[in-house]
Amino acid sequence: MKKGGRKMKQEESKKEKLVLVVDDEATVCKSVKKILEMEKLEVDEALTGKEALNKLDKKSYGVVITDMMMPGIGGMDLIKKVKEKYPEISVIMITGYATVKTAVQAIKLGAFDYIPKPFTPEELTGVTLRAIERMKLYLEEEGKEKKEFKGVRGGYYIREHSWALLEANGIVRIGVDDMFLRTTGEIINVDLPFEGDILEQGKVLARVTSHGLKIHKIWSPISGKVVEVNEELNKDPSSIYSNGWLVKVKPLDLEEELKNLVFIK
Repeated sequence: MKKGGRKMKQEESKKEKLVLVVDDEATVCKSVKKILEMEKLEVDEALTGKEALNKLDKKSYGVVITDMMMPGIGGMDLIKKVKEKYPEISVIMITGYATVKTAVQAIKLGAFDYIPKPFTPEELTGVTLRAIERMKLYLEEEGKEKKEFKGVRGGYYIREHSWALLEANGIVRIGVDDMFLRTTGEIINVDLPFEGDILEQGKVLARVTSHGLKIHKIWSPISGKVVEVNEELNKDPSSIYSNGWLVKVKPLDLEEELKNLVFIK
């Protein structure tokens, strides 16, 4: 490898591990910083959206973790500005319980994922490491010929997370997006809901465990009552890669909730 190419690779590798935390509460910033530094990540802090944008202009980050509710430039506006100027950066939104549906809309705007308060160190670490993997994939694929779409056509998506496919009988099949699977590492367990359970849009649909015992949450794209579960995944978790549907549900508020999702023909 040429010297210049090696240097570029080193710079990209360093960039992936640089995280910017944005929250108007200094205690939240310091808490997130402490957790992520245990994963050998370099973490900077910003107390406002304006300060965050100034830091982004001066330093290359791989991941931005931002609170949704902030004075001045709020989380949603910050996502738009970051993705317009730095499309390679993975943005994670921290959200309160009452703003989960807004967080789903944030993914539609370009956020990589969101993490509801209160969250555990394991949850924060898991989503951040996935965001870093997404950043790596973006850099690897940048400039290459676009690969064939591997998702479900005609589906409604929480982008790079989960999808909902409307079936002729009014039932909705829900599955996991290919990009989610590519960022978790090898999956060794899938924890699914039971028949009769009620799912809510933007809340936990299922949990998957990858090697290293990292637990990752899959968000439900729509609300509804579970009428069927893909039992094959309980027997063979690896079948999620070839048979990505998880459950079938009877929807509760389909027309309104589809507005929060991205439709792919």
